Amino acid sequence: MRVRTAIGRAVGLLLLAAGSPAAAFAQDDGLQPYQLVRSLQLVQDRIAGGDHAALPMQAKLLEMTDARLRAADAGDFKDPKNFRALLVYGMSGGNPVTVEAAASRAATDPQSLAIAKGVVAYLNGRPAAAIEILKPIDPMSVPADLGAFLALVKGSLLAADEPATALTLLDEARLLSPGTLVEEAALRRSVGLAATQGDAARFALASTQYVAGYLYSPYASQFADSFVSGVIALHMSISQHKLADITSMMDPEREKVIYLRIARRAAIDGLSDLSAFASARAEQGRNGKGNQDDPRAVLYSSLSTVTSATIDDVRARLGTIDRGKLSESDRALLDAAQAVAGEVVAPVRAAAMNETEAAGPAKSDAAKPAETEAASPADAEGLPPVEGAMAEQPAPVKPADAPAAASAPPAPPTTAQAAAEAQAPAPAQPETPSVLPASAPAAAASLDPHDPTDAAMLKARRQLDQIDQLLGAAPK
Repeated sequence: MRVRTAIGRAVGLLLLAAGSPAAAFAQDDGLQPYQLVRSLQLVQDRIAGGDHAALPMQAKLLEMTDARLRAADAGDFKDPKNFRALLVYGMSGGNPVTVEAAASRAATDPQSLAIAKGVVAYLNGRPAAAIEILKPIDPMSVPADLGAFLALVKGSLLAADEPATALTLLDEARLLSPGTLVEEAALRRSVGLAATQGDAARFALASTQYVAGYLYSPYASQFADSFVSGVIALHMSISQHKLADITSMMDPEREKVIYLRIARRAAIDGLSDLSAFASARAEQGRNGKGNQDDPRAVLYSSLSTVTSATIDDVRARLGTIDRGKLSESDRALLDAAQAVAGEVVAPVRAAAMNETEAAGPAKSDAAKPAETEAASPADAEGLPPVEGAMAEQPAPVKPADAPAAASAPPAPPTTAQAAAEAQAPAPAQPETPSVLPASAPAAAASLDPHDPTDAAMLKARRQLDQIDQLLGAAPK
């Protein structure tokens, strides 16, 4: 009860303090480091659950905790809880200088000092040294409050070289700290790793658990990137029913955006069935509210059927698309789709012309048909040659902190994808909005750095990205 009261006092001071962190700290210098760190964790867990209003509180608590740890002496660290709090603070977005200086003043057991050295190496961008120091230490052998963070960091550091071990460590992190920012980060990384490993069952389970618990996390846009790339990479192993089950837990707008992104990637990669399914779901909407007026849905569904027998209908649909509502990269896709549609009907017109020429007595010589055969449909339509064009490879499943996922084997290039690539090189990033616009760069760009409130939000966003990098990301 006393701990809860102290934590409440820390958060209360945070909310009431209008001045500097040092001034707030001076109002109650009796708080122990572990109490401040626990308050920080509670705020971060609220953020993971979707409470974006807690972002400024997180930034303020980090500053207060940093000031307290800088002032801590050897006597403070006689309590093991305070030394563990120092390590957790470091792995929660803390200052590496503070961690290293405070650890040098502490007298504690050899294993805790080794963890401190590993954390400092990790924070200072030396992942190889951090792995060497931390690898022998079992997260399950230390207290749970430290073990969860240690498992998350180790799992992320080992993801590239030992993905199976990394997945086990991420499971341990979730086991030790359910319902927290640690679990959110572990689940998000598990989605990308499962796709890398080709483990469709684990990918689907981790995705389901993430959507159920953390869809409104400020990091959910990174999950969306991993999810879309994973669906493309594992398209042969994940059924459309399973995909629909996962997306049905999202709100209608997020579900639509996810399907639009899947439809686009699948169309470019030549996965016609998946593209048709995803674009149809995007158009249908939910609860009778369709999205047929969304030009992206019309474009992506047309891409998946551009070489079908209903080409005239496809060309008509493409002609109804408002180019002004598309991104630059999607306008290039539209141009490519229209060119391919023209290519599909071009041979029919050429054949009809040949029949007319054959019927005329004055045009019965063999030179004319030979010339007609030599002129390819691509030449007739002014399209560049597409022989040997390769399908666009799926973008790697790479949240800011996860290794690239294995891409699906490239499918033989279809006429549609070849022309799309010949006319429009694949964009580096999906152009559709992120599942969580609040964390998108465009939203940050709209803030005025000269306005005090906007400046605080910009700082909070930068700190959020740094904290996510530290929550299990191998420093770059």
